[in-house]
Amino acid sequence: MFLSTLEQWMLLESIIETGSIAKAAEKHCRSQPSVSYQINQLQKRLGIDLLELKGRKLTLTNAGASLLEQASILLAEWQDLESQAKALTENSRESISLVVDSLFPKQRLFNALKHFNQLYPYTQVHVKEIVRDEGLLQIEQGMGDLYVVSVPEQDKHPKVLTITLRFILVAHQNHEIFSIQEKLRASRLYRYPTIQIVDKENQRANRQNKRYGETWYFTSVNSAIEAVINQLGIGWLPESEIRPYLESGELQRIEYSNETERMTSLYCIRSSLEKYDVCVQALSDAILDDELI
Repeated sequence: MFLSTLEQWMLLESIIETGSIAKAAEKHCRSQPSVSYQINQLQKRLGIDLLELKGRKLTLTNAGASLLEQASILLAEWQDLESQAKALTENSRESISLVVDSLFPKQRLFNALKHFNQLYPYTQVHVKEIVRDEGLLQIEQGMGDLYVVSVPEQDKHPKVLTITLRFILVAHQNHEIFSIQEKLRASRLYRYPTIQIVDKENQRANRQNKRYGETWYFTSVNSAIEAVINQLGIGWLPESEIRPYLESGELQRIEYSNETERMTSLYCIRSSLEKYDVCVQALSDAILDDELI
């Protein structure tokens, strides 16, 4: 059996914050005698003085200050617990599983997550990054509540276009290919390894492409970028992710007539089981919000 209650500690905290028993009683819509009684009971049950009168003002004793400091932590945690319970009754939820293509710009993702957290601070978002065509498999297996992935345009899942990414062929500024005349570069691409971002299934399929030389496959955007920067080869990379390197000149675009760019579209798709969930809708809206980019 506990010797004290959270209510008693709350009243003690209010006395210190407001400066008097009368003001604490007014704050909590109680009578002054009832607040005094609760504080007296608290001290009596603990067997220790928590308050002392200095002049005309009540202050904490050393023991009272030490105990109230710990009690205040419990009061804050209890308030947080009740806030979580309230959120759950207001169509909130404990967690959302978000499956997102690793190509989706990180800053845009982080902005959306921060905005969502302000609206639903007690809902955790479990982010799972996937690569390229793995998105459709994730949907079919029901691995998430919300997806930001690449799917065929003809796919029948209800979807909203989120972003279209442009891939361009680049190399490090010191790469040998820039020593070749620009009009001859297209015919010399086969000489150099090509860095590409693909999932495991497409790694096998793309081995038949003879336009380029040896291909090095990466399932991480950052690793692919680092590979090109370290001159392991030329690479098809998302322009949005390498813009700082293009602006500094460290990476340069390889211009040639056969193929100048590739496009990949990412769509926002909600699980059929969560299509009416307001919490999932809020996260979807944050991801799609152009003002958060």
